[in-house]
Amino acid sequence: MMAVNWRALLQENRDLFFNIHNEEIKEGKGYLGAAANAEKVESVKEQVFEYYISDVNARLIYEKTLKLVATSEKGVNLIEVEIIDLFKSILEEGQNPIEMFLYCTKALNLNDRNIYQSILRILVSVCNLSKAGRDALISVLKSWSWDIQMKIAIEVIRTIKEKSAFDTLLLLFDNESLKIEAAECLLDIGDERCVRPILNMVNKFNGFSVNERNVAFRLIDRLSRFGEDALSEILKCYMNNENKSLNTVYSNVISRSKEMAIESLSKMLYNDEYNQKAAITLGKMRIESATDRLIEALESPLIEDKINIIIGLGYTKDKKAVKYLMNMLENENFKSDVKACIITSLANLEAFEAKDIIKKYMNDKELRINTMSALVQLGEIKYLGGLFEYLISPNNSYSDISCAIKELKRLKGFKDSKISKEITNGVRYLIRNNDGFACLNALRILDTNIDDSMAEELILKLKTTKKEEIQYTIYKILGKNTGLLSNIINERIFIDASFNDSTRIRYLAQKIIERNYKGKDKLIKA
Repeated sequence: MMAVNWRALLQENRDLFFNIHNEEIKEGKGYLGAAANAEKVESVKEQVFEYYISDVNARLIYEKTLKLVATSEKGVNLIEVEIIDLFKSILEEGQNPIEMFLYCTKALNLNDRNIYQSILRILVSVCNLSKAGRDALISVLKSWSWDIQMKIAIEVIRTIKEKSAFDTLLLLFDNESLKIEAAECLLDIGDERCVRPILNMVNKFNGFSVNERNVAFRLIDRLSRFGEDALSEILKCYMNNENKSLNTVYSNVISRSKEMAIESLSKMLYNDEYNQKAAITLGKMRIESATDRLIEALESPLIEDKINIIIGLGYTKDKKAVKYLMNMLENENFKSDVKACIITSLANLEAFEAKDIIKKYMNDKELRINTMSALVQLGEIKYLGGLFEYLISPNNSYSDISCAIKELKRLKGFKDSKISKEITNGVRYLIRNNDGFACLNALRILDTNIDDSMAEELILKLKTTKKEEIQYTIYKILGKNTGLLSNIINERIFIDASFNDSTRIRYLAQKIIERNYKGKDKLIKA
């Protein structure tokens, strides 16, 4: 097949837009990328401003605003003072200059930090002293559609902590471009009524996206500082699985709250519905009082299934927990699933003194994988080969293969470690040198945190493999990482989006192109 100059085609056809309907996707019609998307044409209202401004004053504001560009750095302060004085006099006349000033900023380069900061200083100075000025900012958020000017208004409201903007800011939670700024503005204002609305907004995030996960953590962490009532709402979200993909984020935030959350979480240890999350979160706190509550629960006859408590102890990094777990591991009465958790928790606790006890289970078929994984974590990297053998041999049971993959994923999660690098190299080797069972298993180890070099490895595999299942698995991985990787779009993806015989692969390739070019070069018909 002749190579397609996909970059040139995308550029040439940047203004062409096509609808993609479900029926067309099912039939495999070759459309590239986006859902219905027409070029946005802003319709300017007849009345842009809610507040009156005379033509004379409007012209004065425009002329003064333009001087922010033409003035030297030294003269900016003088111009700012002139504009502030002008606004005060206009307000005294019963007119409102704020909307006109914000509108005039459309003529400025707002990417220039000095100009942007100058605009903020002017607005903060005027609106701090004028309720009419503050009302105009809120009006802008209600009726305008220019995101940059609205962001300026939000920033000013955030700085002056204007509580009357509460309801208007909540409405912006439906605006994809402004919802984060609106939420952070509410947090800075400090109105506790924002707790549940912000949590509701965050719970709509895609927790598999690194960027959205980071934003969620930042917002929830700030909410947790509002006090016990806010923390109680956060606990409810976590315990009730309001967004499962954000459970780790919730757990991390709650664990930072430490003493404030310990009492509530300790009670939840005795509730079968919540004790796993409670135990893990207490463990993540890594303070003595939290460890003591877990040990107390471990010894309590009220808790029959100790697995979740054992997992929680593994997070504590507290050596006090080691002796309890070692004693349990030597007890023959515990079932294999309990012992597997003990072995992993001892490894998480870096209990090097437990190596000899752990090695006793190397020949136990049910515990062999967990034993090798724990020993790798405790420094014996030679056992990594044993875990990879489960990926290569088709004679192993599906449950054993899945368990080995789970352990390799867990070990790979130790960032910047020798273990993680060795596993990445092993995955890379299998992807390059196998085109079947072992390659698919290796792909299952990869998650949403691949880097550019691994993306290039996967795209190279797309060029060499004819196996649909391998192609499909690779596209699922790439799709989860779209937007995070600078080099994800490649000629291979463009060709598959147009010509691949598999409808599902064609569709995934199209979605990758759509997301990568959103707001830039759009799509073309193949």
